[in-house]
Amino acid sequence: FAPVVVLSRALKLYHKRLRVYTLIDMAPRSSTVLTVLKILPLALYLRSASCKLGLPILGCDGPLCPVAIGKSGNCTPTANTAEQQAWCEHAWTPWANNLLSTFKIPYRVRCSKSDGFEFSKIIACVEIIGYLMLWVPGTAKKGAFILTATMAFALHFHLTFLKDSADKLGLQFVLLFAGLAVYLMETNGNKSGKIGSKPRPPKKGGSKKRN
Repeated sequence: FAPVVVLSRALKLYHKRLRVYTLIDMAPRSSTVLTVLKILPLALYLRSASCKLGLPILGCDGPLCPVAIGKSGNCTPTANTAEQQAWCEHAWTPWANNLLSTFKIPYRVRCSKSDGFEFSKIIACVEIIGYLMLWVPGTAKKGAFILTATMAFALHFHLTFLKDSADKLGLQFVLLFAGLAVYLMETNGNKSGKIGSKPRPPKKGGSKKRN
């Protein structure tokens, strides 16, 4: 049975190395996909956070569109600072406080001009931290989790509080699945699952001869 044993071991070694070389070949493509996802569409989180913080960039300083607060008008909401502040005060805050009370959490969020739209700025900080973590080695997976969780809450708000239909939430679902894809594809440099790691050389003298 010696030839059969040798052949079996050779086949196992071949398949093991074939799998490693396949992963090495896939590594550049996976890296490219991750980079594209982090730029488009996940960079939209930076624009969203900028508007929440009231920065006069990327169109955040535009006027409030009446359509954004349920009124009639000849404009399209752009999620600028004025619109996000209105949403935060009249929609995000009651939704969040209701959610907190449901889970018996003794805390109430605030979001009005008197408190500097506190809740909106908290969300902005979460978005910025989560996005920046995508580019820091060792934290990309955690950053993707933060952004995915943030969008999951946003979808819960749209579906349960605003009663929006799923077909109107295309951008939100794109951001959710993009964050989830980065979370699943990132390895954070973990050697056990790192794509492109060199195959270990076979052990010498691994089999002992029987007397």
